[in-house]
Amino acid sequence: MRCIAEHVQAILVGSGWHPSLFRSEMEILCRKRPFRFGTRVMLADSNYDFFEDLKRSATLDECLSPFGLTTDITSLEAVIEGWINDKNLDFEKGKSIAVRWLRIEGGINGINGQKLAIFCGNLLKNNGWKIDLESPDVELMIILDGISEHIFWGERRISKHPREGWVQRVATERPFFKPISLDPRLARVALNLVIRDTGKIICDPMCGTGGVLLEGALLNQQMVGIDLDIEMVKGTKENINWLKKHNLDIKLQHVFHGNAINVNQILDDKKIKINGAVFDPPYGKNAWKSERRKGLFLDVLKNIRKANGIDFGARLVCFLPIKPGIHGVNEPIKGEINLGDYSTNQLKLEFNKTGWEIIGMHAIPVHGSLARMLIYANAI
Repeated sequence: MRCIAEHVQAILVGSGWHPSLFRSEMEILCRKRPFRFGTRVMLADSNYDFFEDLKRSATLDECLSPFGLTTDITSLEAVIEGWINDKNLDFEKGKSIAVRWLRIEGGINGINGQKLAIFCGNLLKNNGWKIDLESPDVELMIILDGISEHIFWGERRISKHPREGWVQRVATERPFFKPISLDPRLARVALNLVIRDTGKIICDPMCGTGGVLLEGALLNQQMVGIDLDIEMVKGTKENINWLKKHNLDIKLQHVFHGNAINVNQILDDKKIKINGAVFDPPYGKNAWKSERRKGLFLDVLKNIRKANGIDFGARLVCFLPIKPGIHGVNEPIKGEINLGDYSTNQLKLEFNKTGWEIIGMHAIPVHGSLARMLIYANAI
């Protein structure tokens, strides 16, 4: 574990795919709730050196540190000039730099991003920097946020996006896949919400085609998967072996044939101790249409809670289908809402009965007739 630092600060910019999940993920990875600007920009100020952990993110687009910010358009150039002249960028003779810019929701009226980038480039050149737009040593990033109406700028700390290479890992690219396979982004977010220590083991008791286990392997996270369908078990093992091309230690991932309602017994027989769980029940649209399916889901929750290592505060993420169009992606689901087959309050009560407390719910649009909800809970 990295040492404790004093006030590690950064501006974090979300991809726009799912702003509320972005904010939840950043809170976990930074180990402190960042200050929010609009929906896609946050200021992280933590005693934990979080930069390495941010490389695991599924939602982060930009990380700027050191940084500056302002809402004053009239003195913008003077403020940025002062920031550059104060040696906020780590200059060494011969170093090269490029200035990039990004606008959110159309940017800010009265500010031309390209002209501002050229202005900054000229300032930097006058300060001794070599301009190199192809492969610079340093990148200065400017964010024009039309939502919060702030201008942010700073040194880009993550030039290689955490999601790079994900296109090659989508379900259809794997040797074994089914249409129900979990999106890599959701699998990664779910794991980031649950993982506390990569030295511990996370369980997926309904592993399906192994999407969660694959992301765990890429995070060097020990995982154990269980599935009732022997075809899924064999297919997941095939997909894990496929990851050998990434030179990963796939021995960290184990897959067993079994019923999720017996998860605690299966793990106990294998002498496996877990400290978190992530799963996506394969129920399609009709997760709770029948009492039998509802009972099965609750039995799985109850038995995960009984598993060796799931102590007070252990984390769980699971997914359930909900009525489409009832909620957007900019904010988490809060208050009493009819989700289709159940209400939010009913859901919280059912989770409490099985030993879990829901602490976050996020709507995930799939298409016009289907949506799902990511549920984030702690063991109580």
